[in-house]
Amino acid sequence: MLDHQENSHTQARISLLNQFKEIFGFDKILSFSADREFVGKDWITYLCDLFV
Repeated sequence: MLDHQENSHTQARISLLNQFKEIFGFDKILSFSADREFVGKDWITYLCDLFV
């Protein structure tokens, strides 16, 4: 879904999730997992604001 093969940056991940939300809604997400590269204060804060 991302336009490159390197590590994604926070803004790209946020944009992708916002697009998903607009199309499907977050109630379709049953679980969420990520690898070690999905770190950073802004990213974790964004996720917490969405799912907590």
